[in-house]
Amino acid sequence: MPEENVETFEEWRRLKPSTAFAVDALRSSLAGQDTSPASIIDAYLFAKRTLARSMQELLRAQLPDSSRAAFRRLRKNVETELKSRFSDRVPDQYLNPLYGTKANEELFAVLHAEIGCHIDIARLRTVNGDDVHTERRIRELRELGLKITATSVNGNQHYMLHSLDLDSSKFGNLVEKSINRSTSLSKEKKEELIKRIL
Repeated sequence: MPEENVETFEEWRRLKPSTAFAVDALRSSLAGQDTSPASIIDAYLFAKRTLARSMQELLRAQLPDSSRAAFRRLRKNVETELKSRFSDRVPDQYLNPLYGTKANEELFAVLHAEIGCHIDIARLRTVNGDDVHTERRIRELRELGLKITATSVNGNQHYMLHSLDLDSSKFGNLVEKSINRSTSLSKEKKEELIKRIL
């Protein structure tokens, strides 16, 4: 385990007893001869939520800090490139790259830690606590210019981060999206700014 993740690992250790309890409760529910289907489903849902939280912390504890730092550097590089290309046409406030959430960072870190390898989507969902929006977060990483491909391995969806080389053709779209997200600009002003980057 990376030394920098000791606190996260301790959080997993704190959650471990309740995780074991949830798994045992589900096992007991399944083993019971007279357990109602509703009780089994309740036990399953309790175990699922508990396991998702616990395994999220365990996986987070395995992420090297160097991968998190690589994400921050990558976003800084994107910002530098956006400002270099568009600052003469668009206010700087729209040149800060999107997608800097913890979910984006941790998904990137899982992919980065095994760059060039296929990573099961289930593993990627685990770092986000089984979030159903994991695929959307992956699309956001692609919008930053990363080459992440999807493939099926033994019938399961996998993703691979190929390199840290950025596809600069995506950068105009990033600025356009940032402009469109603005709540202070009128529709006409948004259209005017977007025309400047096309």
